[in-house]
Amino acid sequence: AEAIPLDDLELPVYMRSLTGLGEFDRVLGGGLVHGSVVLLSGEPGIGKSTLLLQICGELGKSKKVLYISGEESQGQLKLRAKRLHIGGAGLFLCIATNIHSILAQIDKLRPDIVILDSIQTMYHPEINSTPGSVTQVKETALALIRKAKIEGLSVLLVGHVNKEGGIAGPKVLEHMVDAVVYF
Repeated sequence: AEAIPLDDLELPVYMRSLTGLGEFDRVLGGGLVHGSVVLLSGEPGIGKSTLLLQICGELGKSKKVLYISGEESQGQLKLRAKRLHIGGAGLFLCIATNIHSILAQIDKLRPDIVILDSIQTMYHPEINSTPGSVTQVKETALALIRKAKIEGLSVLLVGHVNKEGGIAGPKVLEHMVDAVVYF
């Protein structure tokens, strides 16, 4: 890597995508920044997946959105989408937990926004530990963060909450992402 004088650098243009949910956009400072990764966390059953599906419904009208689920089946997601009147040509669903399969799907589809529900269900096949372990969470998140930064994707990660009320997995996960939204 070559060092460049600060004065020679151009200011980046931060493109944003409004989610259609005013309060969520406000919390994010004006919507999703392209190339950013947001960790969304909260107690089980609080509505994280429903909120994300609503965001998909709005963003899918003008952007290509890939919703990756490692927790729910296609049928469960389709029923919730139908109940919420969500659909459209810009919304794609993938049921997967292998990070290589996920990255390949991102490469194939070339979405603008990726939603991953949840980071604790994902695994890297070359790492010898179970999904949800500290190493798996850190390595799969790192792979997605790298992808977001290099390709300018907006990524929303869902993170589970542990018994103590904190975000499950390595504490470093909260420092790896650009923003943490806790419900």
